Amino acid sequence: MTVQDPPQKEPRLGVDVIGFGVGEFAYLLNVFEGPARDRSVSTFRAEEMIDDVTLSTAGASSLLARDLAAIDADGDLGVKGVAAAVASALGQATRWTEISLLTSEAVDNVVLLEAPGVSIMLQPRLLGTWFAFAQDPQLSSAEATLRLVRQHVERNHGGTAYLVFKTLATEQHLLIRRGESSWITGVPDFDKDEVAETPGLDNAGLLVAIEDARG
Repeated sequence: MTVQDPPQKEPRLGVDVIGFGVGEFAYLLNVFEGPARDRSVSTFRAEEMIDDVTLSTAGASSLLARDLAAIDADGDLGVKGVAAAVASALGQATRWTEISLLTSEAVDNVVLLEAPGVSIMLQPRLLGTWFAFAQDPQLSSAEATLRLVRQHVERNHGGTAYLVFKTLATEQHLLIRRGESSWITGVPDFDKDEVAETPGLDNAGLLVAIEDARG
């Protein structure tokens, strides 16, 4: 399994969104090996999925049919285009951000993967499918995260967000909610079962809090 095209051919945030079925996603998780790929598998809770040979084979067939993979001269299958970008993000990420957007009735999830040369957001949908779209290149990762949180709160009164920032060596958590006229962040201490809150943040202050939590 290889990446035939460089990962520059990405979907653009808010412009191009592409969906991947569960088999396709399983195959993309298997393109690379190593600690980064293993961290992605853990983040997506896909341990059983990646060992399902039948599922990955079906995913490879689907990618071929959609012209997102091809057979090279040596007879090896390689992903290309947007699939190559997603495979690179899954297999070579240096940072993973789990974004849970909560309301009183539902939870929506987005995972931001940051790898050299590519940053991809992935969002789960029905029947094990995933939608992929690229981070807006005009925004930093912290700014893109802030925009998602702001959009969520604007569309859902009383909505909150729970962020988990991961690298291969670290993991940081951040709670975000909106007060009457400002943001409130919270950093949980799981040992003490406490949350240290910081109230009164404007948008710039919230951005700094997100950047600090990213490390």
